[in-house]
Amino acid sequence: MATPTELARLRAGPATPREQIWFDRYSHARLESWRRVQDPLADRCLADIPFRRPSGLLDEVERRAREEGGVYQDFLDHCFTVPGWVDFETMELGRRMYRRHGALQGLVLMCSSLVEGYAHNKPSQVLVATGRLQKDVSRRIYETGQMLHNIAAPEGLRPGGLGHRTVMEVRLLHAAVRRFLAERGDWDEARYDRPINQEDMAGTVLEFDYMVVRGLKRMGLYISREEHEAMHYFWRYAGYLLGVDEALLTTTLEEQEVLALQLTSHLYDPTGDSEALAKALLRDMSNKPPFHLPYDVLVAVSRFLIGDAMADDLNLHSRVSSAAAVRLARTVLGAASLGQRLLPDPAKRRLEDFNHGLGRRTLKVGLGGDPARWGFKALA
Repeated sequence: MATPTELARLRAGPATPREQIWFDRYSHARLESWRRVQDPLADRCLADIPFRRPSGLLDEVERRAREEGGVYQDFLDHCFTVPGWVDFETMELGRRMYRRHGALQGLVLMCSSLVEGYAHNKPSQVLVATGRLQKDVSRRIYETGQMLHNIAAPEGLRPGGLGHRTVMEVRLLHAAVRRFLAERGDWDEARYDRPINQEDMAGTVLEFDYMVVRGLKRMGLYISREEHEAMHYFWRYAGYLLGVDEALLTTTLEEQEVLALQLTSHLYDPTGDSEALAKALLRDMSNKPPFHLPYDVLVAVSRFLIGDAMADDLNLHSRVSSAAAVRLARTVLGAASLGQRLLPDPAKRRLEDFNHGLGRRTLKVGLGGDPARWGFKALA
């Protein structure tokens, strides 16, 4: 469910010839066709690898690439071949912005992006089918935070860096989930289409990028056009590494908005599962680091960020006092954001380092000091 402004824009349709191209490119019919496409490179790698633990998948692919080449080397070649449109120096500002706002980004991701994603019933059925979110909610959320933390590390997404490796591990994990569901044999493809397909993957990139930046702005942060473009550029390359087809990787903020509008209008269908997932997430993450916020306040944050219409659809309601506290926090964050912009660049870098360190300490607590138990082997 888009905001009233976004819904009005969707009803108005394309305003320029360029927008017409984007609306056609991401029409519901075209998006529907992407629901039948997954990630052949990663899926071929996982066809013959016994699935034991996610943290060992990339090691095994690398070993087989050395010994056999073939599909394993094809996967590595794709991940280590940098497209011509990538400029890491231009991307650096985006990396720094995610690093600078790491903690608040995590709150927005949890209370807005993920909750909104659960209202997209088809993609969220993967979580229902695997049972992972209901059974181990906080662990999965901190693992997601670990991925975001690693890609914002000094080497970011540069090939060979820890963030680059972490994204490769996530991509193989997605392939392992697809294989698990296929082997189990009870996935309803006629109803939900192929699991973790290209439209779903493009939507995930929007959750980490478009919805996070939108949420940060709603929480009072000032983000300039240049900063926003750099953040989008950063996630465009991250999406490429995650296996999203380049045809679904937008090149401008305006094109990204059209994709977000079309995708949301195509998939928005909240059900009882959506409500259960959203409440399980907020309930299990209540009173946990780094914010230690009670459940009612997290619900209030979510309602503020996703809007009343979607919150009502998900049956998310908070007390008036919690809603007032969120609005007060927004005012404080807005003032702090304006003050932050006056800082010289060395001071901003120190702030980014502090936030990254805070994120590392939070993740070590949240993951029980064991980032390799389910997810990724290293923490930046």
